[in-house]
Amino acid sequence: MRLARRDLLLTVMAASLLPAAPCIVAADMVEDEALDAFGGRFRAPALQDRVADIGQRIVDAEAGGAMRVSVTLLDSDRVNAAALPDGRIMVTRGLLALARSEAELASVLAHEVGHVVAGHAGQRAARPAGMAGAPGRAAFDRAQELEADRIGISGMARAGYDPAAAVAFLARLDAWHRLDAALAGRPGLALAVANGGDHPEIADRLAAARARVAALPGGETGEGAWLDAVDGLPWGEGPGQIAFRGRAVIDPAARFRWDAPPGVVLSHRQRSVLGSGPDDSVIVFDQPTQPEALPARAALDQWGEAMGGVRDVEAGDLGGFAAAWGLARPPGGSGAWEAVLAVIETSAERRDRFLVLTRTGSPVAAATRRAVGSFRRIDATEAAAVRPRRLAVVPVQRRDTVAGLVARMRVEAAEAWFRLLNDVPGDALPPRGTKLKLIVE
Repeated sequence: MRLARRDLLLTVMAASLLPAAPCIVAADMVEDEALDAFGGRFRAPALQDRVADIGQRIVDAEAGGAMRVSVTLLDSDRVNAAALPDGRIMVTRGLLALARSEAELASVLAHEVGHVVAGHAGQRAARPAGMAGAPGRAAFDRAQELEADRIGISGMARAGYDPAAAVAFLARLDAWHRLDAALAGRPGLALAVANGGDHPEIADRLAAARARVAALPGGETGEGAWLDAVDGLPWGEGPGQIAFRGRAVIDPAARFRWDAPPGVVLSHRQRSVLGSGPDDSVIVFDQPTQPEALPARAALDQWGEAMGGVRDVEAGDLGGFAAAWGLARPPGGSGAWEAVLAVIETSAERRDRFLVLTRTGSPVAAATRRAVGSFRRIDATEAAAVRPRRLAVVPVQRRDTVAGLVARMRVEAAEAWFRLLNDVPGDALPPRGTKLKLIVE
């Protein structure tokens, strides 16, 4: 993803909220940027070691043991991965949850390492291998993606993994994009992922992968071991992260919630929540670190100084909390962008902030700004209803049915998630004893 003017404006306005990223950066800066963009570090030593072992097998097969692998797990439910030329591999928690076997994870790592082996990042001089969606990173083109697929599938086969897992994961990734976009109210996003820009269509990648897999021997899948490894993995928010329930953003400890408008895709960053909406609109919600908790109006004025001041300022009650809000025009935006800034006194010691950035005159501006107006206090009952969710891996029992297993799920669009995670398209379950993933509290 290239660094658009919107990202530059956000960098000026929000400082630490979104990282500024030059085109060529050191590996340490790339890793720091990924940590910020994808929720920070997810600490699971045993799982991290397992991913590192898989990654090392892939690197040994593709690069002749020229690199030693180290792994960083990212605390994001988005599905993403990256490999750096020095052997660092970054994988999101969401990708770990989506994979059904060690071989499927190996296929993703092999693809990313394939970009490194082929020198694609240097050719584009713009991004590490993988991590699409990190600010400032250009995507690989069609030929590079297909070449990384070819290198990766051959490499995972040489490493002893079943290359058919690459086809299975790619198909499930396509299904994940479609479900994710549908739940956000923007089904067109899935088509943009499948057909967008210079990237080959998912159908083309699948066809090429199937043809290559047909000419290769099978191998190990490691399905049972992998499912055991991800049993209990957090689903959605990680430890300490704010909860998403549908379009609702809820902090049960601080007793507040707000609602993202339809079409806004929510994601956890390391220090904020990011909502990406239609027409390049953005919602950033964060809790700034500050030496003292200023009154909302004073905090708003201080924040607005970087933008030449805030106009049309109002102060008052926002959903049961003292707050102040106003409008600003980002410097360098040539009047093409407008921002709503809001500071909320969520406790005596804590301040939370909204930054809502939209194009001037955008048809979605009013709807996007309603996120601020939806902010409200919740009672103890509503707060208690928000419980952490996790993956539970269970074997199919004799009397199990699709409907019965779906009823045990504690997630929006439960049936769709059950079918996606377990590759169950119809009413028939796999044989008794087969391990399936459920999302439970």
